[in-house]
Amino acid sequence: MVCKQRKLPLWVLAIGLVWPVAANAQAPAEGAAGGAIEEVLVTARKVEESIQDTPVAVTAISAEQIAELGLLGLADVAKMTAGLIFDSEFSRGANRPVIRGQANILGDSGVSYFIDGVYVYGSIDDYDLNDVQRVEVIKGPQSALYGRNTYAGAINIITRSPGEEFGARVNAEAASDGQSMLSASIGGPLGETVGAQVTVRQFDLREPFTNSYDGSKIGVQQSRSFSGVLDMTPTDALSIRARAYVGDRDDGQPPVVATRYHDNNCYTDNGSLYGGAGRYYCGVVAPRDINTDWTVQAPEARDTDDNRQYSLTVDYRLSDAVSLTSITGMNDREEVFVIDGDYLPTSFQVSNFTPNGFPFAGFPVPPFLYAYVGSMTDFTFASERVVDNFSQELQLSFTGERVNGLLGYYYFSQDETSRDIRNVSDAQRGLAAANFGAELARMQGVCAANPVCASMSPFFGPGVDVPRDVNTLSISNKALFALVDFDLGEALGLTLEGRYQSEEISQHAIIQNLGEDIEAEVSTEAEFSAFLPRITLDWQVSDDRLIYAALAKGTKPGGFNSTVAIEAGIPTYDEETATTLELGIKSTFAEGQMVANLALFRNAVEGYQLTQNVQSGANATSATVNAGDADITGLEVEIAARPEAMPGVTLTLNYAWVDPEFSEGADQNEGLLLDAADDGLVNCSTGKQFPAVESCTGNSKFGPLAGKLVPRTATHQVFADAELRRPMANGWAWYAGGNYAYESSKFAQVHNHAETGDTALLNLRLGFVGDKYAIRLWARNVTGEDTPAAVLRYAEPEAFRRNFAIGARRDAHYGLTVSANW
Repeated sequence: MVCKQRKLPLWVLAIGLVWPVAANAQAPAEGAAGGAIEEVLVTARKVEESIQDTPVAVTAISAEQIAELGLLGLADVAKMTAGLIFDSEFSRGANRPVIRGQANILGDSGVSYFIDGVYVYGSIDDYDLNDVQRVEVIKGPQSALYGRNTYAGAINIITRSPGEEFGARVNAEAASDGQSMLSASIGGPLGETVGAQVTVRQFDLREPFTNSYDGSKIGVQQSRSFSGVLDMTPTDALSIRARAYVGDRDDGQPPVVATRYHDNNCYTDNGSLYGGAGRYYCGVVAPRDINTDWTVQAPEARDTDDNRQYSLTVDYRLSDAVSLTSITGMNDREEVFVIDGDYLPTSFQVSNFTPNGFPFAGFPVPPFLYAYVGSMTDFTFASERVVDNFSQELQLSFTGERVNGLLGYYYFSQDETSRDIRNVSDAQRGLAAANFGAELARMQGVCAANPVCASMSPFFGPGVDVPRDVNTLSISNKALFALVDFDLGEALGLTLEGRYQSEEISQHAIIQNLGEDIEAEVSTEAEFSAFLPRITLDWQVSDDRLIYAALAKGTKPGGFNSTVAIEAGIPTYDEETATTLELGIKSTFAEGQMVANLALFRNAVEGYQLTQNVQSGANATSATVNAGDADITGLEVEIAARPEAMPGVTLTLNYAWVDPEFSEGADQNEGLLLDAADDGLVNCSTGKQFPAVESCTGNSKFGPLAGKLVPRTATHQVFADAELRRPMANGWAWYAGGNYAYESSKFAQVHNHAETGDTALLNLRLGFVGDKYAIRLWARNVTGEDTPAAVLRYAEPEAFRRNFAIGARRDAHYGLTVSANW
């Protein structure tokens, strides 16, 4: 099959029109009142500086933008950030941000979250943005300053601090689909040297999707959070900031639906398993109604997350030129995940790998031919995970006439324990037995009607209980890092960054039976170390224009696979490495009326971590492997304007293009598809493609990845926003605006066949804002875009034939937000 070419949409031509206009914009006449874009300060390089003076590609979203655009979470932030893809693809606990096309399927993303400088494990899709002062999305390898898992970028959240005067804020929201939100904050000075602030939030989404199986509600969400901040300045040289955040998320069965194997439309397989159906789906996977019997298979379905985050930041100014900063963080999180995982209206299916019950060719058989009934399959995911981590960072910063710098030490440790918690009720066992009995009776009839069938045998019976596997993972990371910024004169600057880190990982897996007796134990250890440099040369052409070039290296940590993969001989996978060359220009025009930033980059990725099917005995799973190398080329454009000729108008246009292509690599499933392509059978008829593989049967046959696009990446992204604001009487103002967010189609897997389709979202807003109060009306996804948020290569429980899971997208919805500030 040939990867389809994606044509450049017409609106991309707008970039070519807007950029020359921006580059040649004329300054307003002397004394004219311009609508200058406000200066934005960021801490992308761990020091506060203007975003236009920072030689790093960074997008900053302010608290004002969060409020006026009605952003609920990071998924909304991503829509307006060039180069960032972030969706609640299947649930709020399973999202993996993608920056600059460096996506993955399983495991950790190459993007990490930091809240007030502290690394935070897990998803923060439900994080309370009402408590946020600014969100910074830093693009490209940030490993030199930020460390592990930031080889594609980092997302910084800077929270609010108590104001100089006592005040309070309240936000209340009511929306369609049973959505509601209430957030309140109160804080201010408690004395001359102490300030405090407390924020609480409750969010509910009760009826976003309806299950066609029985009318039950799908995708129900609930979040609660509390945060408290204490700021202290005992002396002019010493400041202390302590913060605690407690949040819990309680979501239900996620809005996911699965296709059927007979929907597959390509790579026809004439073998007994597929019986002439396709092995894969080629093209856009169409959305469909959610239809799952979760109330039968997993009536206790829930996706919960209780997390606590604590941080302590101490700044001490040793002199006017030298400061010492300590950042201490502690996080603990407990997740429980119980869902109906087949996303189909079937439960406890008999898994027959031959439709008529007869053995595979070459299967060991008795002296006579026979039929058989396979084992029961329970596609219910039920697990509990407890994670605790601690981090300590020390920074010594200094400033001079020609040299500024930062020296640092970092320590991180994390312990994670996960276990299976599936409990099968008596009613569910009865259903499994009934399904098994029905299949057994059917196969007895098949055997009786076939003259060559002398016997019929059940394989494993209707048992559906699972063993109690327990996995413990420990991580220890130590690092030294530094940044030195040289003023070379003639408006030239050179910044050298570097980090040496060493990471140790150990895993202990225990396989227990239902009686809690240990059946097997597996222990594995690994160690990774790396030096991660970043070199930046910048030229301040004028007060309004900065040009920079950067060369950086980043790594994504290696790790361990599941127990089944360990038993199959794939216990670990190595680090993934990215080397990036970036060129950028940041410009301000017409006395601040327009800001236009452009970044070009080229990433060379080695040891790309992707998934591979593995099998040990009767158990199958997906494992992470280093599948190959990729070259990723792209550009990002961000333009904001407040033209003097259009008073009250603010325009924003962001665009990202990325071409993430594998340069080499191999994939087992690609080999299976190529094998079936010529004669409809998986029989190694295409020949041995990798001589190092001794045999060419089943999954030992690989297919090449060179020329394939990295999955879960959008070639084109666009965000366009326009707003008109006008004053009213008594200090009030009204505004009206709308934005359009576009993502081109994303492939589900490396085969580049099944894809989501292009997505276009239209949002509208109307607001009335005063000194103390604000009323905002909003509507999201006005056109009812229904393309899947994501498509995942999956398998049906009956014989594990290929199908696809689809993350449903919420329909048009609207609401009202009322705010008060005192």
